[in-house]
Amino acid sequence: MHEECSHQTWHNLETLVLKLSSNFEIMAESSSPNSPPSQTPRRRPAAPSARSDVRATDTPFERVLRDSSERRTRESTFLYRIFRPAIDRVADVAAKLTRNTNLDPIRFKLLQAGFPFGLRARDFMALKLIGVCLVPLLITLYLPIMSAILGQSFSYLTWLFALILSAWLGWRAADIWLAVITKKRQAEIQMVLPDMIDLITISVEAGLGLYAAIQRVSMRFTNPLSEEFMRVLQEVRLGRANLDALRDLMKRADVEDLTMFISSLIQAETLGVPIANVLRIQSERLRDKRRQRAREQAQKAPLKMLFPLVFFIFPSLFVVILGPALLRVLESGY
Repeated sequence: MHEECSHQTWHNLETLVLKLSSNFEIMAESSSPNSPPSQTPRRRPAAPSARSDVRATDTPFERVLRDSSERRTRESTFLYRIFRPAIDRVADVAAKLTRNTNLDPIRFKLLQAGFPFGLRARDFMALKLIGVCLVPLLITLYLPIMSAILGQSFSYLTWLFALILSAWLGWRAADIWLAVITKKRQAEIQMVLPDMIDLITISVEAGLGLYAAIQRVSMRFTNPLSEEFMRVLQEVRLGRANLDALRDLMKRADVEDLTMFISSLIQAETLGVPIANVLRIQSERLRDKRRQRAREQAQKAPLKMLFPLVFFIFPSLFVVILGPALLRVLESGY
């Protein structure tokens, strides 16, 4: 019995030694520089996800803000990045000059425009001061050139009137630019409103609540209306009443279709009317209005084309068609 146990023990030891020696030989071959590369397939690294830049802890409002900031960064031109430090210095001067001035109306206008290029109220005042200084300077350089071309000098009264008018235009140029951006943003809101209302209606009919549906749809789009909706949701999370946040949206966007839509929502929540029915009716109404607006634009097109046809296209056609005939008539002596 004792001999059988010892024999089994020696057999196990021999097996263990053989396994260790084989492992050491494999490790030596793999570490040798002349050895062929291992044929063991390597696992490919996982491809980065399309949404790897979105953090899991980000709220939908933070995602919209980040997308909006990225879009503004892409829109910011090279000249804007160059002149931004100068604008900041002028903004400090403007802040001192407008210390006792109420800047709330300017902030509200910038809010309506979506804060283009990240401008603040003091930055906007800096742009106005730059316009007041720059436009008269350009007029001062332009008038002597015109005087040399025309061969006559301008009177002091003309110079004074030109400088005053150019200073006023420079002061109003920033307001005109901001009004154009605001109108463009309102047009974008009006354009995407029916499609977003359709998706909100489908989400509510599928079982989501109104604000959950607004959040779900706004997360899928990057446009001014989604930014406004996410701002409303953020105000509600911070403790503001739902109806007050919606009323602020009406004042902030200042779009007729959106105003009527939100008014119907407020009335439905006040009276307890089912939201799904209201959303379906408003969606159909908004689509009808967009169709009517397109027809109206199509009917205005011939009138808008009349002046280019009369003053630009018809004279060119007359020159091409009647030009050779007039040359032959002149050559024949008639």
